[in-house]
Amino acid sequence: PQRRAGWTGLGGVARLRVMAGYTVLATRYRPRVFDDVVGQRDAAQVLRAGLAGGRSAHAYLFSGPRGVGKTSMARILAKAWNCLTAEGEPCGTCAVCRAIDEGVDALDVVEIDGASHNRVENVRELIETLRFRPVEARYRVTIVDEVHMLSTSAFNALLKTLEEPPSHAKFILATTEPLKVPETIRSRCQLIDFRRLAADEIAARLTAICAEEQVTAPPGLLERIARHARGGLRDALSLLDQLIAYGDGQPTVADFERLTGRLSPQTLHALLGAALAGDTAAALAAGSDALARGARPADLVEQLTELAQGLLVTAAGGQPADRTSEEQAALRQLAKVASVDQLVAMLDVLVEAAARLRQRHDGRLVVELALVTLARVPLLQDVADVLAGRGGAAPARPAAPPTAAPASPAAPASTAAAAPATRSAAAPQVAPARPVPQPSAAPAPAPRPEAGDFSARFIEAAARGSRSLRADLQRYGSIRVEGDELVLQPSGGAPLFDPREPQIRQRLLDAAREVSGRTLGLRVLPAAGPSGARPASPPPGRAAGAGDLDQRILGDWPGSERVDF
Repeated sequence: PQRRAGWTGLGGVARLRVMAGYTVLATRYRPRVFDDVVGQRDAAQVLRAGLAGGRSAHAYLFSGPRGVGKTSMARILAKAWNCLTAEGEPCGTCAVCRAIDEGVDALDVVEIDGASHNRVENVRELIETLRFRPVEARYRVTIVDEVHMLSTSAFNALLKTLEEPPSHAKFILATTEPLKVPETIRSRCQLIDFRRLAADEIAARLTAICAEEQVTAPPGLLERIARHARGGLRDALSLLDQLIAYGDGQPTVADFERLTGRLSPQTLHALLGAALAGDTAAALAAGSDALARGARPADLVEQLTELAQGLLVTAAGGQPADRTSEEQAALRQLAKVASVDQLVAMLDVLVEAAARLRQRHDGRLVVELALVTLARVPLLQDVADVLAGRGGAAPARPAAPPTAAPASPAAPASTAAAAPATRSAAAPQVAPARPVPQPSAAPAPAPRPEAGDFSARFIEAAARGSRSLRADLQRYGSIRVEGDELVLQPSGGAPLFDPREPQIRQRLLDAAREVSGRTLGLRVLPAAGPSGARPASPPPGRAAGAGDLDQRILGDWPGSERVDF
Protein backbone atom coordinates (compact mmCIF):
# COMPACT_ATOMS: atom_id res chain seq x y z
CA PRO A 1 0.00 0.00 0.00
CA GLN A 2 1.04 3.55 -0.68
CA ARG A 3 2.40 5.39 2.37
CA ARG A 4 0.83 8.64 3.48
CA ALA A 5 2.97 11.23 5.26
CA GLY A 6 1.87 14.12 7.42
CA TRP A 7 3.80 16.88 9.18
CA THR A 8 3.39 17.80 12.85
CA GLY A 9 5.29 20.17 15.10
CA LEU A 10 7.52 19.55 18.11
CA GLY A 11 8.30 22.95 19.67
CA GLY A 12 8.95 24.49 16.26
CA VAL A 13 10.71 21.34 15.07
CA ALA A 14 9.16 19.76 12.00
CA ARG A 15 8.90 15.99 11.95
CA LEU A 16 7.55 13.49 9.48
CA ARG A 17 4.98 10.99 10.70
CA VAL A 18 4.59 7.90 8.57
CA MET A 19 1.01 6.82 8.84
CA ALA A 20 1.37 3.28 7.52
CA GLY A 21 3.10 0.97 10.02
CA TYR A 22 5.18 1.94 13.04
CA THR A 23 8.33 4.00 12.77
CA VAL A 24 10.76 3.99 15.67
CA LEU A 25 11.27 7.17 17.65
CA ALA A 26 14.86 7.62 16.48
CA THR A 27 13.71 7.77 12.84
CA ARG A 28 10.47 9.63 13.41
CA TYR A 29 12.16 12.43 15.35
CA ARG A 30 15.29 12.69 13.20
CA PRO A 31 16.38 16.35 12.93
CA ARG A 32 15.20 18.18 9.80
CA VAL A 33 16.95 21.56 10.15
CA PHE A 34 20.17 22.74 11.77
CA ASP A 35 18.48 23.88 14.98
CA ASP A 36 17.06 20.40 15.56
CA VAL A 37 20.46 18.76 16.05
CA VAL A 38 20.86 18.54 19.84
CA GLY A 39 24.12 19.73 21.38
CA GLN A 40 25.99 20.48 18.12
CA ARG A 41 25.62 24.25 17.93
CA ASP A 42 29.25 24.86 16.96
CA ALA A 43 29.14 22.37 14.08
CA ALA A 44 25.87 23.86 12.82
CA GLN A 45 27.28 27.39 13.03
CA VAL A 46 30.33 26.43 10.92
CA LEU A 47 28.13 24.94 8.21
CA ARG A 48 25.70 27.86 8.26
CA ALA A 49 28.51 30.36 7.97
CA GLY A 50 29.89 28.54 4.95
CA LEU A 51 26.46 28.52 3.30
CA ALA A 52 25.78 32.18 4.03
CA GLY A 53 29.15 33.34 2.68
CA GLY A 54 29.20 31.01 -0.30
CA ARG A 55 32.31 29.30 1.08
CA SER A 56 31.10 25.74 1.60
CA ALA A 57 33.85 23.19 1.15
CA HIS A 58 33.58 20.50 -1.49
CA ALA A 59 34.31 17.79 1.12
CA TYR A 60 33.58 17.51 4.87
CA LEU A 61 34.64 14.86 7.37
CA PHE A 62 32.23 14.54 10.31
CA SER A 63 33.73 12.68 13.26
CA GLY A 64 32.33 11.85 16.67
CA PRO A 65 30.70 9.13 18.82
CA ARG A 66 27.72 7.19 17.59
CA GLY A 67 24.24 8.64 17.83
CA VAL A 68 25.20 12.32 18.14
CA GLY A 69 23.83 13.59 14.79
CA LYS A 70 26.56 13.12 12.15
CA THR A 71 24.38 11.50 9.48
CA SER A 72 21.44 13.77 10.30
CA MET A 73 23.65 16.84 9.90
CA ALA A 74 24.94 15.45 6.59
CA ARG A 75 21.38 15.12 5.27
CA ILE A 76 20.51 18.62 6.43
CA LEU A 77 23.60 20.01 4.69
CA ALA A 78 22.69 18.12 1.51
CA LYS A 79 19.21 19.65 1.65
CA ALA A 80 20.67 23.13 2.21
CA TRP A 81 22.91 22.76 -0.84
CA ASN A 82 20.08 21.53 -3.08
CA CYS A 83 16.92 23.14 -1.68
CA LEU A 84 14.83 24.47 -4.57
CA THR A 85 13.09 27.29 -2.69
CA ALA A 86 15.40 28.46 0.11
CA GLU A 87 18.99 29.56 0.63
CA GLY A 88 21.04 28.50 3.64
CA GLU A 89 18.27 26.74 5.55
CA PRO A 90 16.33 23.89 3.91
CA CYS A 91 12.61 24.49 3.48
CA GLY A 92 11.59 20.88 4.05
CA THR A 93 8.72 21.13 1.53
CA CYS A 94 10.32 21.05 -1.90
CA ALA A 95 10.75 17.80 -3.81
CA VAL A 96 14.46 17.43 -2.99
CA CYS A 97 13.98 18.10 0.74
CA ARG A 98 11.08 15.70 1.00
CA ALA A 99 12.96 12.96 -0.89
CA ILE A 100 15.91 13.21 1.50
CA ASP A 101 13.65 13.35 4.58
CA GLU A 102 11.60 10.33 3.55
CA GLY A 103 14.72 8.32 2.75
CA VAL A 104 13.49 7.43 -0.73
CA ASP A 105 15.82 7.41 -3.71
CA ALA A 106 17.00 10.93 -4.48
CA LEU A 107 18.69 11.06 -7.85
CA ASP A 108 21.22 13.66 -6.86
CA VAL A 109 21.88 12.63 -3.24
CA VAL A 110 23.49 9.23 -2.70
CA GLU A 111 24.02 7.80 0.79
CA ILE A 112 26.17 4.68 1.18
CA ASP A 113 27.95 2.98 4.07
CA GLY A 114 31.63 2.21 3.99
CA ALA A 115 31.21 -1.26 5.47
CA SER A 116 29.30 -2.71 2.48
CA HIS A 117 30.95 -0.52 -0.19
CA ASN A 118 34.54 -0.84 0.91
CA ARG A 119 36.11 -2.29 -2.24
CA VAL A 120 37.95 -0.34 -4.90
CA GLU A 121 35.33 -1.36 -7.50
CA ASN A 122 32.61 0.39 -5.47
CA VAL A 123 34.62 3.61 -5.41
CA ARG A 124 35.26 3.42 -9.15
CA GLU A 125 31.52 3.07 -9.82
CA LEU A 126 30.88 6.07 -7.58
CA ILE A 127 33.45 8.16 -9.43
CA GLU A 128 31.86 7.22 -12.77
CA THR A 129 28.47 8.54 -11.65
CA LEU A 130 30.01 11.90 -10.70
CA ARG A 131 30.80 12.63 -14.33
CA PHE A 132 27.09 13.31 -14.97
CA ARG A 133 25.54 16.59 -13.91
CA PRO A 134 22.66 16.60 -11.38
CA VAL A 135 19.15 15.98 -12.66
CA GLU A 136 17.07 18.44 -10.64
CA ALA A 137 19.35 19.83 -7.91
CA ARG A 138 22.44 22.03 -7.94
CA TYR A 139 24.91 19.42 -6.68
CA ARG A 140 25.43 15.69 -6.70
CA VAL A 141 26.02 14.93 -3.01
CA THR A 142 27.69 11.72 -1.87
CA ILE A 143 27.35 10.79 1.84
CA VAL A 144 29.66 7.97 2.97
CA ASP A 145 28.87 6.74 6.47
CA GLU A 146 31.53 4.86 8.49
CA VAL A 147 34.12 5.85 5.91
CA HIS A 148 36.95 4.37 7.98
CA MET A 149 35.75 0.91 6.84
CA LEU A 150 36.99 1.50 3.28
CA SER A 151 39.98 -0.53 2.18
CA THR A 152 43.34 1.05 1.49
CA SER A 153 42.86 0.60 -2.24
CA ALA A 154 39.44 2.25 -2.08
CA PHE A 155 40.89 5.23 -0.22
CA ASN A 156 43.65 5.56 -2.79
CA ALA A 157 41.15 5.44 -5.64
CA LEU A 158 39.18 8.25 -4.01
CA LEU A 159 42.14 10.60 -3.48
CA LYS A 160 42.23 12.41 -6.82
CA THR A 161 38.47 12.88 -7.09
CA LEU A 162 38.29 14.08 -3.49
CA GLU A 163 41.03 16.63 -4.10
CA GLU A 164 39.69 18.03 -7.39
CA PRO A 165 36.06 16.95 -7.81
CA PRO A 166 33.78 18.23 -10.55
CA SER A 167 32.21 21.59 -9.76
CA HIS A 168 28.82 19.94 -9.27
CA ALA A 169 30.05 17.28 -6.79
CA LYS A 170 30.09 17.44 -2.97
CA PHE A 171 31.30 14.85 -0.46
CA ILE A 172 30.30 14.32 3.18
CA LEU A 173 32.22 11.61 5.00
CA ALA A 174 31.20 10.45 8.48
CA THR A 175 33.13 8.27 10.90
CA THR A 176 33.28 7.26 14.55
CA GLU A 177 37.01 6.53 14.32
CA PRO A 178 38.79 9.44 12.59
CA LEU A 179 42.27 8.09 13.35
CA LYS A 180 41.57 5.15 11.03
CA VAL A 181 40.98 7.52 8.13
CA PRO A 182 44.25 8.06 6.23
CA GLU A 183 45.92 11.42 6.64
CA THR A 184 45.78 11.93 2.89
CA ILE A 185 41.97 11.79 3.07
CA ARG A 186 41.69 14.01 6.15
CA SER A 187 43.91 16.69 4.63
CA ARG A 188 41.51 17.00 1.67
CA CYS A 189 38.43 17.58 3.86
CA GLN A 190 37.23 20.14 6.34
CA LEU A 191 37.11 18.39 9.71
CA ILE A 192 34.11 18.94 11.98
CA ASP A 193 34.04 17.25 15.37
CA PHE A 194 30.74 16.26 16.97
CA ARG A 195 30.86 16.12 20.75
CA ARG A 196 29.25 13.63 23.07
CA LEU A 197 25.94 14.96 24.43
CA ALA A 198 25.45 15.86 28.07
CA ALA A 199 22.88 13.90 30.05
CA ASP A 200 20.71 16.95 30.69
CA GLU A 201 20.55 17.69 26.93
CA ILE A 202 19.40 14.15 26.21
CA ALA A 203 16.90 14.23 29.08
CA ALA A 204 15.41 17.50 27.80
CA ARG A 205 14.93 15.99 24.33
CA LEU A 206 13.35 12.86 25.79
CA THR A 207 10.97 15.01 27.83
CA ALA A 208 9.82 16.86 24.71
CA ILE A 209 9.29 13.61 22.80
CA CYS A 210 7.32 12.05 25.68
CA ALA A 211 5.07 15.10 25.75
CA GLU A 212 4.51 14.80 22.00
CA GLU A 213 3.80 11.07 22.29
CA GLN A 214 1.54 11.63 25.33
CA VAL A 215 3.65 9.25 27.42
CA THR A 216 4.00 9.84 31.16
CA ALA A 217 7.47 9.04 32.46
CA PRO A 218 7.97 8.64 36.24
CA PRO A 219 10.37 11.07 37.98
CA GLY A 220 14.03 10.26 37.44
CA LEU A 221 13.48 7.73 34.63
CA LEU A 222 14.47 9.98 31.72
CA GLU A 223 17.58 11.16 33.57
CA ARG A 224 18.68 7.56 34.15
CA ILE A 225 18.02 6.72 30.49
CA ALA A 226 20.12 9.72 29.48
CA ARG A 227 23.07 8.65 31.65
CA HIS A 228 22.79 5.06 30.45
CA ALA A 229 23.02 6.25 26.82
CA ARG A 230 26.50 7.68 27.50
CA GLY A 231 26.11 10.73 25.29
CA GLY A 232 24.28 9.08 22.39
CA LEU A 233 20.78 10.42 21.69
CA ARG A 234 19.92 7.56 19.34
CA ASP A 235 20.71 5.01 22.07
CA ALA A 236 18.48 6.91 24.49
CA LEU A 237 15.59 7.04 22.00
CA SER A 238 15.91 3.33 21.23
CA LEU A 239 15.80 2.46 24.94
CA LEU A 240 12.81 4.75 25.54
CA ASP A 241 11.03 3.13 22.60
CA GLN A 242 11.69 -0.31 24.10
CA LEU A 243 10.44 0.72 27.55
CA ILE A 244 7.25 2.20 26.11
CA ALA A 245 6.55 -1.02 24.23
CA TYR A 246 7.46 -3.22 27.22
CA GLY A 247 5.29 -1.24 29.63
CA ASP A 248 2.32 -1.01 27.25
CA GLY A 249 2.72 2.75 26.93
CA GLN A 250 3.76 3.36 30.55
CA PRO A 251 7.54 3.09 31.09
CA THR A 252 8.64 2.53 34.69
CA VAL A 253 11.89 2.61 36.63
CA ALA A 254 11.49 -1.07 37.53
CA ASP A 255 11.24 -1.96 33.83
CA PHE A 256 14.34 0.13 33.13
CA GLU A 257 16.34 -1.74 35.79
CA ARG A 258 15.01 -5.09 34.62
CA LEU A 259 15.84 -4.57 30.94
CA THR A 260 19.23 -2.90 31.39
CA GLY A 261 20.50 -4.74 34.48
CA ARG A 262 21.01 -1.44 36.28
CA LEU A 263 20.73 -1.26 40.06
CA SER A 264 18.99 1.41 42.08
CA PRO A 265 21.18 4.19 43.49
CA GLN A 266 20.23 3.09 47.02
CA THR A 267 21.56 -0.44 46.38
CA LEU A 268 24.82 0.84 44.93
CA HIS A 269 25.34 3.31 47.78
CA ALA A 270 24.70 0.58 50.35
CA LEU A 271 27.19 -1.76 48.66
CA LEU A 272 29.94 0.85 48.38
CA GLY A 273 29.19 2.07 51.91
CA ALA A 274 29.73 -1.44 53.26
CA ALA A 275 33.06 -1.61 51.45
CA LEU A 276 34.12 1.78 52.84
CA ALA A 277 33.24 0.56 56.34
CA GLY A 278 35.44 -2.51 55.86
CA ASP A 279 32.42 -4.82 56.23
CA THR A 280 33.35 -7.67 53.91
CA ALA A 281 30.32 -9.80 54.78
CA ALA A 282 27.86 -6.99 54.04
CA ALA A 283 29.58 -6.13 50.76
CA LEU A 284 29.48 -9.76 49.61
CA ALA A 285 25.83 -10.09 50.63
CA ALA A 286 24.87 -6.96 48.69
CA GLY A 287 26.79 -8.11 45.63
CA SER A 288 25.22 -11.57 45.76
CA ASP A 289 21.77 -10.04 46.03
CA ALA A 290 22.44 -7.81 43.02
CA LEU A 291 23.58 -10.76 40.91
CA ALA A 292 20.60 -12.83 42.05
CA ARG A 293 18.25 -10.11 40.81
CA GLY A 294 19.68 -10.38 37.31
CA ALA A 295 22.49 -7.85 37.27
CA ARG A 296 25.30 -8.89 34.95
CA PRO A 297 28.77 -8.93 36.52
CA ALA A 298 30.12 -6.46 33.97
CA ASP A 299 27.21 -4.09 34.61
CA LEU A 300 27.68 -4.31 38.37
CA VAL A 301 31.38 -3.46 38.14
CA GLU A 302 30.63 -0.66 35.67
CA GLN A 303 28.02 0.91 37.96
CA LEU A 304 30.31 0.66 41.00
CA THR A 305 33.04 2.33 38.96
CA GLU A 306 30.71 5.20 38.02
CA LEU A 307 29.68 5.66 41.64
CA ALA A 308 33.26 5.52 42.91
CA GLN A 309 34.30 8.03 40.25
CA GLY A 310 31.60 10.48 41.33
CA LEU A 311 32.52 9.88 44.97
CA LEU A 312 36.19 10.56 44.23
CA VAL A 313 35.37 13.86 42.53
CA THR A 314 33.14 14.82 45.47
CA ALA A 315 35.75 13.85 48.08
CA ALA A 316 38.37 15.88 46.19
CA GLY A 317 36.14 18.98 46.33
CA GLY A 318 34.83 18.84 42.76
CA GLN A 319 31.37 18.61 41.26
CA PRO A 320 30.51 15.27 39.60
CA ALA A 321 28.91 15.55 36.19
CA ASP A 322 25.50 14.23 35.18
CA ARG A 323 24.16 13.81 38.72
CA THR A 324 20.82 14.98 40.09
CA SER A 325 20.66 17.10 43.23
CA GLU A 326 19.54 14.09 45.28
CA GLU A 327 22.45 11.99 44.01
CA GLN A 328 24.92 14.78 44.73
CA ALA A 329 23.61 15.04 48.29
CA ALA A 330 24.01 11.27 48.74
CA LEU A 331 27.56 11.46 47.38
CA ARG A 332 28.46 14.24 49.80
CA GLN A 333 27.12 12.17 52.69
CA LEU A 334 29.09 9.10 51.58
CA ALA A 335 32.25 11.15 51.02
CA LYS A 336 32.40 11.99 54.73
CA VAL A 337 33.65 8.47 55.52
CA ALA A 338 36.01 8.14 52.54
CA SER A 339 39.42 9.57 51.77
CA VAL A 340 40.78 10.39 48.33
CA ASP A 341 43.55 7.78 48.65
CA GLN A 342 41.07 5.06 49.53
CA LEU A 343 38.84 5.93 46.56
CA VAL A 344 41.81 5.95 44.18
CA ALA A 345 42.74 2.47 45.40
CA MET A 346 39.14 1.30 45.01
CA LEU A 347 38.96 2.61 41.44
CA ASP A 348 42.16 0.73 40.64
CA VAL A 349 40.52 -2.46 41.94
CA LEU A 350 37.36 -1.89 39.87
CA VAL A 351 39.26 -1.07 36.68
CA GLU A 352 41.30 -4.24 37.10
CA ALA A 353 38.09 -6.23 37.69
CA ALA A 354 36.56 -4.83 34.49
CA ALA A 355 39.63 -5.95 32.55
CA ARG A 356 39.46 -9.44 34.09
CA LEU A 357 35.78 -9.79 33.20
CA ARG A 358 36.67 -9.44 29.53
CA GLN A 359 38.98 -12.43 29.83
CA ARG A 360 37.05 -14.84 32.05
CA HIS A 361 33.70 -16.57 31.79
CA ASP A 362 33.25 -16.90 35.56
CA GLY A 363 32.14 -13.34 36.25
CA ARG A 364 30.89 -14.08 39.76
CA LEU A 365 34.38 -15.03 40.93
CA VAL A 366 35.82 -11.76 39.62
CA VAL A 367 33.05 -9.72 41.27
CA GLU A 368 33.42 -11.43 44.65
CA LEU A 369 37.20 -11.04 44.54
CA ALA A 370 36.77 -7.35 43.77
CA LEU A 371 34.28 -6.85 46.61
CA VAL A 372 36.56 -8.54 49.15
CA THR A 373 39.47 -6.38 47.98
CA LEU A 374 37.34 -3.23 48.17
CA ALA A 375 36.38 -4.02 51.75
CA ARG A 376 40.06 -4.49 52.63
CA VAL A 377 41.14 -1.11 51.24
CA PRO A 378 40.01 0.94 54.30
CA LEU A 379 42.06 -1.39 56.56
CA LEU A 380 45.32 -0.78 54.73
CA GLN A 381 47.98 1.66 55.85
CA ASP A 382 50.75 3.36 54.02
CA VAL A 383 54.10 1.68 54.72
CA ALA A 384 55.85 5.00 55.30
CA ASP A 385 53.22 6.00 57.86
CA VAL A 386 53.58 2.69 59.69
CA LEU A 387 57.35 2.95 59.86
CA ALA A 388 57.21 6.57 60.99
CA GLY A 389 54.55 5.89 63.62
CA ARG A 390 51.85 7.84 61.81
CA GLY A 391 49.33 5.03 61.64
CA GLY A 392 46.00 5.65 59.96
CA ALA A 393 42.51 4.88 61.15
CA ALA A 394 43.05 1.12 61.22
CA PRO A 395 46.12 -1.12 60.96
CA ALA A 396 46.54 -3.61 58.19
CA ARG A 397 46.39 -6.41 60.79
CA PRO A 398 46.43 -6.54 64.57
CA ALA A 399 49.87 -6.37 66.15
CA ALA A 400 50.97 -9.84 67.30
CA PRO A 401 51.46 -9.93 71.06
CA PRO A 402 54.77 -11.28 72.44
CA THR A 403 54.65 -14.68 74.09
CA ALA A 404 55.55 -13.57 77.62
CA ALA A 405 54.84 -9.87 77.68
CA PRO A 406 53.74 -8.63 81.12
CA ALA A 407 50.95 -6.13 81.37
CA SER A 408 51.51 -2.52 82.30
CA PRO A 409 51.69 -2.27 86.10
CA ALA A 410 48.77 0.00 86.84
CA ALA A 411 47.18 0.64 83.48
CA PRO A 412 43.57 1.81 83.53
CA ALA A 413 40.78 -0.40 82.32
CA SER A 414 40.55 1.30 78.92
CA THR A 415 44.21 0.70 78.19
CA ALA A 416 44.08 -2.90 79.34
CA ALA A 417 41.09 -3.53 77.09
CA ALA A 418 43.00 -2.28 74.06
CA ALA A 419 45.67 -4.98 74.51
CA PRO A 420 44.98 -8.45 73.13
CA ALA A 421 42.81 -10.58 75.37
CA THR A 422 45.23 -13.49 75.42
CA ARG A 423 48.05 -11.37 76.77
CA SER A 424 45.98 -9.81 79.54
CA ALA A 425 44.72 -13.22 80.58
CA ALA A 426 48.07 -15.04 80.67
CA ALA A 427 50.62 -12.33 81.51
CA PRO A 428 51.88 -12.28 85.13
CA GLN A 429 51.65 -9.11 87.14
CA VAL A 430 54.90 -7.29 87.90
CA ALA A 431 55.42 -4.99 90.84
CA PRO A 432 55.77 -1.36 89.84
CA ALA A 433 59.32 -0.11 89.51
CA ARG A 434 60.64 1.60 92.62
CA PRO A 435 61.53 5.25 91.95
CA VAL A 436 65.23 6.12 92.08
CA PRO A 437 66.05 8.88 94.60
CA GLN A 438 67.45 12.09 93.24
CA PRO A 439 71.01 13.22 94.13
CA SER A 440 71.11 15.71 96.98
CA ALA A 441 73.05 18.26 94.92
CA ALA A 442 70.42 18.43 92.19
CA PRO A 443 67.56 20.94 92.43
CA ALA A 444 64.26 19.56 93.60
CA PRO A 445 62.29 18.33 90.54
CA ALA A 446 58.67 19.08 89.92
CA PRO A 447 56.19 16.64 91.40
CA ARG A 448 55.96 13.46 89.31
CA PRO A 449 52.81 11.55 88.63
CA GLU A 450 52.47 8.03 89.93
CA ALA A 451 54.16 5.37 87.80
CA GLY A 452 50.99 3.64 86.59
CA ASP A 453 49.13 6.90 85.97
CA PHE A 454 52.09 8.37 84.08
CA SER A 455 52.48 5.25 81.92
CA ALA A 456 48.83 5.26 80.84
CA ARG A 457 48.75 9.00 80.18
CA PHE A 458 52.06 8.86 78.32
CA ILE A 459 50.86 6.05 76.03
CA GLU A 460 47.64 7.96 75.36
CA ALA A 461 49.55 11.10 74.38
CA ALA A 462 52.34 9.43 72.38
CA ALA A 463 50.09 7.07 70.41
CA ARG A 464 47.45 9.65 69.55
CA GLY A 465 46.32 8.83 66.00
CA SER A 466 48.44 5.67 65.72
CA ARG A 467 47.09 2.33 66.89
CA SER A 468 50.28 0.62 65.79
CA LEU A 469 52.42 2.76 68.11
CA ARG A 470 49.91 2.28 70.95
CA ALA A 471 50.15 -1.51 70.65
CA ASP A 472 53.95 -1.27 70.57
CA LEU A 473 54.18 0.94 73.70
CA GLN A 474 51.88 -1.38 75.60
CA ARG A 475 54.52 -4.10 75.20
CA TYR A 476 56.97 -2.18 77.38
CA GLY A 477 57.30 -3.59 80.88
CA SER A 478 58.20 -0.24 82.41
CA ILE A 479 57.62 3.34 81.34
CA ARG A 480 58.67 5.76 84.08
CA VAL A 481 60.45 9.00 84.90
CA GLU A 482 63.77 8.89 86.71
CA GLY A 483 65.16 12.32 87.51
CA ASP A 484 65.20 14.26 84.27
CA GLU A 485 64.93 11.20 82.03
CA LEU A 486 62.14 9.20 80.49
CA VAL A 487 63.07 5.57 81.02
CA LEU A 488 61.72 2.87 78.72
CA GLN A 489 62.33 -0.82 79.29
CA PRO A 490 60.88 -3.43 76.93
CA SER A 491 59.41 -6.54 78.47
CA GLY A 492 60.99 -8.87 75.91
CA GLY A 493 61.69 -9.03 72.20
CA ALA A 494 62.48 -6.12 69.92
CA PRO A 495 59.93 -3.30 69.65
CA LEU A 496 58.32 -2.50 66.32
CA PHE A 497 59.32 1.16 66.52
CA ASP A 498 62.84 1.99 67.70
CA PRO A 499 62.52 4.83 70.27
CA ARG A 500 65.96 6.10 69.30
CA GLU A 501 64.94 6.99 65.77
CA PRO A 502 64.75 10.80 65.45
CA GLN A 503 61.03 10.97 64.55
CA ILE A 504 59.96 8.42 67.15
CA ARG A 505 62.26 9.93 69.80
CA GLN A 506 60.86 13.41 69.28
CA ARG A 507 57.31 12.11 69.42
CA LEU A 508 57.96 10.31 72.71
CA LEU A 509 59.70 13.32 74.29
CA ASP A 510 56.87 15.64 73.23
CA ALA A 511 54.37 13.29 74.86
CA ALA A 512 56.49 13.10 78.03
CA ARG A 513 56.66 16.91 78.22
CA GLU A 514 52.88 17.12 77.74
CA VAL A 515 52.23 14.66 80.59
CA SER A 516 54.96 15.65 83.08
CA GLY A 517 55.05 19.37 82.37
CA ARG A 518 58.85 19.50 81.92
CA THR A 519 61.50 18.62 79.36
CA LEU A 520 63.01 15.17 79.79
CA GLY A 521 65.79 13.15 78.23
CA LEU A 522 65.36 9.61 76.97
CA ARG A 523 67.01 6.43 78.23
CA VAL A 524 66.20 2.98 76.87
CA LEU A 525 67.10 0.03 79.07
CA PRO A 526 67.79 -3.49 77.82
CA ALA A 527 64.83 -5.80 77.56
CA ALA A 528 63.93 -7.55 80.80
CA GLY A 529 64.05 -11.16 79.68
CA PRO A 530 62.65 -13.99 81.82
CA SER A 531 66.13 -15.10 82.97
CA GLY A 532 68.07 -11.91 82.52
CA ALA A 533 69.12 -12.95 79.05
CA ARG A 534 70.83 -10.31 77.00
CA PRO A 535 69.05 -9.08 73.86
CA ALA A 536 69.96 -10.67 70.59
CA SER A 537 72.90 -9.10 68.83
CA PRO A 538 72.13 -7.12 65.67
CA PRO A 539 72.77 -8.62 62.25
CA PRO A 540 76.33 -8.30 60.95
CA GLY A 541 77.10 -4.86 59.57
CA ARG A 542 74.24 -3.16 61.45
CA ALA A 543 74.56 -1.07 64.58
CA ALA A 544 72.53 -2.00 67.64
CA GLY A 545 69.36 0.00 67.97
CA ALA A 546 69.54 1.21 64.36
CA GLY A 547 65.80 0.61 64.01
CA ASP A 548 66.07 -0.94 60.57
CA LEU A 549 63.34 -2.95 58.91
CA ASP A 550 64.84 -6.30 59.98
CA GLN A 551 64.48 -5.52 63.68
CA ARG A 552 60.92 -4.31 63.21
CA ILE A 553 59.91 -7.46 61.41
CA LEU A 554 61.62 -9.64 64.03
CA GLY A 555 59.79 -7.73 66.76
CA ASP A 556 56.44 -8.03 65.02
CA TRP A 557 56.77 -11.78 64.45
CA PRO A 558 58.43 -13.31 67.55
CA GLY A 559 60.29 -16.53 66.94
CA SER A 560 61.25 -15.68 63.34
CA GLU A 561 64.82 -15.40 62.19
CA ARG A 562 66.66 -13.51 59.51
CA VAL A 563 68.41 -15.50 56.75
CA ASP A 564 70.99 -13.83 54.50
CA PHE A 565 71.38 -15.11 50.92
